[in-house]
Amino acid sequence: MKLADCFKKGLLKKTRQDLDNAMRSLELSRGNIEDAVENLSIHRYRVVAISSYTAMFHAARAILFRDGIKERSHECIPVYLKEKYPELEGMANTLDSYRRFRHDAIYGLDFIMDETEAKASLDSAEEFVKKIRIIIDIDIK
Repeated sequence: MKLADCFKKGLLKKTRQDLDNAMRSLELSRGNIEDAVENLSIHRYRVVAISSYTAMFHAARAILFRDGIKERSHECIPVYLKEKYPELEGMANTLDSYRRFRHDAIYGLDFIMDETEAKASLDSAEEFVKKIRIIIDIDIK
């Protein structure tokens, strides 16, 4: 899907910039990372993957809040990041990959996650959130 399609279909909408919600979204990211860490320690690998994706999702939403964009589709967030922030293309691809992974974890009947995959999702989320925090902090100051 193209960014123009996301706006045309109402899956992304322009709104006012909201730095408070950007920061709140980053805090939600941190909480989801903590949830993933705790669940990894008790071998709840599917929950680790879901919490890791959710951390990335909220970090990405922080950029949208900062930019004055409201999202109505998880699918359009990586599309937005790729087009508006070409330097984040790799991160956007990671987000999109884990978006599909999360869908399978929640709805798939045959979804199996092992410790290695769970740890990889947590590592990706920690890196993603860290990079987004740096971008947001630089822009807000």
